[in-house]
Amino acid sequence: MALEPLTPERRRQQTREYLLRAAAQVFAERGFHGASLDEVAAAAGFTKGAVYSNFKNKEDLFLALLESNQQREMDALHATLDGSDVPSVERLPDFVTLIRDQTTDLGDTWNILYQEFALYAMRNPTARKKLAEFDAAAIAKVAELIEEERTRNGITSPERAEDVAGIIVALFHGMNLMRGLKVEGLDESFLETVITFLARALVSVPE
Repeated sequence: MALEPLTPERRRQQTREYLLRAAAQVFAERGFHGASLDEVAAAAGFTKGAVYSNFKNKEDLFLALLESNQQREMDALHATLDGSDVPSVERLPDFVTLIRDQTTDLGDTWNILYQEFALYAMRNPTARKKLAEFDAAAIAKVAELIEEERTRNGITSPERAEDVAGIIVALFHGMNLMRGLKVEGLDESFLETVITFLARALVSVPE
């Protein structure tokens, strides 16, 4: 098999991916405030200049990491939905397993990091605007997924997909906060109850 040329664009993409992996490690260990771009650069094996050539500042890097994690979650969700002809409401165990595995992969640390950055953003107008845009984009992606499932399964519902998506995102933000606090009872059984509740709320009468 012929090797694909390492073009400048591919080299930049590889550098960005290495920096994101290093940032995930450093932020997880040090927290948003404790982490520095010098540490991220060192962990990735690059100079600090390489960080600034890809990201404007620490906020920009952190948000890029959130977006990367979110995209991975959405890709996994799409794969689960597209991998079977069985209606999504009848595959609750698949979704419980998916979310459980994502939680295991990312760890509770990322729930804590999001909350840490959210508090910081509430006091910083620029960061607040960026995080609000990130959450709005997340809601739009979930709404698009809901619309696709409604069309696929011939489902009608009086609630707008955007409103339902906003409820889902808000619910998981709150649940992740409680999981970060180690609230008793938020185990896999609770997760299954949440997903069942959401599934019942989403399903109406087929056309």
